[in-house]
Amino acid sequence: MILVPKLGAFVYVVEPGDTLAGIARNFNTTIDILRKFNNIPDPDYIFVGQKITVPYSPPEAIIYTVRPGDTLFTIARRFDTYVQNLIDFNYLEEPDLIFPGQQLVVTASLR
Repeated sequence: MILVPKLGAFVYVVEPGDTLAGIARNFNTTIDILRKFNNIPDPDYIFVGQKITVPYSPPEAIIYTVRPGDTLFTIARRFDTYVQNLIDFNYLEEPDLIFPGQQLVVTASLR
């Protein structure tokens, strides 16, 4: 689960079975960076529900103008990204409600 995206970092909520190494691998970073960013003294001890700030280099982005008939799914497919990226980067509170003429930030996948 990803919450509160920010330019250059986002918050990941630890789920059952997660390890710091796995989180680092999934988000193309290192254990050391995650430890420093989150003040984690023991990389072998994280807990379910813990919020981990994950830094990243912002992906390249374009501004796309929604056309009649577009959905987040069709836009994501057209630009080889995830619907969740469109929701996160555009702070869409109602993802099923987009309209022609609306401008969206479209980024590459973060994974």
